[in-house]
Amino acid sequence: MAQIVTVGVTRLSMIMPVEQFPVDFSAYQQAPWMRCAVVGGAYNVASAVLRLGDTPRLCTTVGSDDAGQVIRGTLKRAGLEGRGVVTVPESAKTVILVEPDGQVARSGWTGGPVNYPMERFIEQALGADLAVIASNPFGKPFLKVAKDLLKLPIATDLHACRDCDGLSRQPWLECADVIFRSHEGLTCSPREWVADVLRRYPGCCIAVVGRGDQGCVMGLRDGRFVEILAAAPRPVCSTDGAGDALLAAFLHGWLASGEPVEALESAVIFAGWKVGASSAADGFLSESELAALRRVYAVRTRVGTWR
Repeated sequence: MAQIVTVGVTRLSMIMPVEQFPVDFSAYQQAPWMRCAVVGGAYNVASAVLRLGDTPRLCTTVGSDDAGQVIRGTLKRAGLEGRGVVTVPESAKTVILVEPDGQVARSGWTGGPVNYPMERFIEQALGADLAVIASNPFGKPFLKVAKDLLKLPIATDLHACRDCDGLSRQPWLECADVIFRSHEGLTCSPREWVADVLRRYPGCCIAVVGRGDQGCVMGLRDGRFVEILAAAPRPVCSTDGAGDALLAAFLHGWLASGEPVEALESAVIFAGWKVGASSAADGFLSESELAALRRVYAVRTRVGTWR
């Protein structure tokens, strides 16, 4: 199984439901439920690939505050606490609001500027098959170290960036071998965006756009353009973390088989099941459970060309 190092901010979240967006003002509301959970892209991906049988190495920060005690306890129980988890003064936190259809809105606090000791990342990354690096200021310093010093393949999720011209995402576009993003914020079609990335960034071999309940599309360096419709094995509870689940399951399958189309088909099932859970780091299938669902749910795939 693959050795995957994941880099990003880990947060303590408070999750609660709302009737609709925008939220109507009320001085006090009685929520039908509320949940506190540890979340964050690197933690979500690490949790998912661990469940699938891979070996994750998490590089993140945890505060020495009360929130940090909760986060560390969760990491320890999950088997993800290691030397890559560095102590800082304050933990990152987030509030997540969830609509009945699963749509989410977030408000986060990173805990302030952090200088992560790069020697810890190098230690964790030695012998790894791939690095998943967050596309935010925390992740930026890791890019050149992973690419130029360690010669590691890099995967990243750009989330809802607008296009390829924004300077803030250029370092990830220039360094990453595998690039995922959401269709949200696109100023062109997913196919046009995939083609633009693969033409402009020769180091990228796989570009994927998640399209929510419409599925996802993928462009490959060999010219193939793959469209896969969404799968819904169970009712949607929250879409928070769906993109992380899609990325994690894809990397697991792709690193194991080298077949990107088959890997993305399995990832669609994996993410479709995951959104039936209430938090971003829950609801992950094991490899055997995923294989069983693949035998039950047919995935509709169409292959063309982006050229």
